[in-house]
Amino acid sequence: MDKTPAVESTLYKGKVAIRFLPDSHAYYVDGKRKTGVTTFIGIVDKSRALIGWATELYRDFLLENFGKLTEAQIYEGCDLHSVRKQEAADTGTKIHDWCERYIRYELKEKGAEMPEMPEDSAVQIGAMAFMDWAKEHKVKFLSTERVVYSKKHDFIGTMDIEAKIDGKLCLVDLKSSNGLYNTVRLQTAAYVLADQEESGKEYEGRWAIRLAKETEKEHKVRMDKKNLARARRGKDAYAYPAYQVFEAKFLDETPEDMKRDMEAFLSAKNLYRWNNETDFFKNRE
Repeated sequence: MDKTPAVESTLYKGKVAIRFLPDSHAYYVDGKRKTGVTTFIGIVDKSRALIGWATELYRDFLLENFGKLTEAQIYEGCDLHSVRKQEAADTGTKIHDWCERYIRYELKEKGAEMPEMPEDSAVQIGAMAFMDWAKEHKVKFLSTERVVYSKKHDFIGTMDIEAKIDGKLCLVDLKSSNGLYNTVRLQTAAYVLADQEESGKEYEGRWAIRLAKETEKEHKVRMDKKNLARARRGKDAYAYPAYQVFEAKFLDETPEDMKRDMEAFLSAKNLYRWNNETDFFKNRE
């Protein structure tokens, strides 16, 4: 059961009632449960990178406990990827929450205060890099954590940031990860598509911001382990990307980029629904 109060709002000049449950991340439109943008883009397979990550975790676990493994530890190692994934999600949530509080302070919302700099080094690095980027690009925040809904295409989601950036109306999405997946293009395009339909605004671009989850030392250790594994397979060392504490990528270098990504999102949405309706395993009695 959700403990955080539901967030109520209206769209389309008060004609559409929105209800969002933060704890379960569930959306309701006029009382009917709706599928969110991130669920639809989940149809895009990212398992190759995740499988490699989970395998590396279990490899390290086995090496650390070699010669003293119990049956219970073997099963513990099998679940390690789930535990670490949640830890990573918690770190990302802290960075995202700090940025949200900072934006609300900049927006001069009632009761909003400048958040204290986090003690957690990973969160602190992300927070400072975000402020530096905002200053460099003369960012003027317009809204944060705003729900958008497309009546035409029937999808819903929450935009991270709406802002004027270098004088242009842009949408910004924050990611806490070691790299950007191209699904951020689908996600941001969907939010723009929905907001333009409802508000009539014309967005001039999208930004994807990646906040590093790890320190430079942790990054080096991880890359060294990857190359050690390559060496054991008889492969040459790989020149992995240099450590970046902060990465801000503008997604719309040409006028066609946003349109292409919108069309791709709608295709992903249709594929998701097709899969749900036709999957033999999901639909068996």
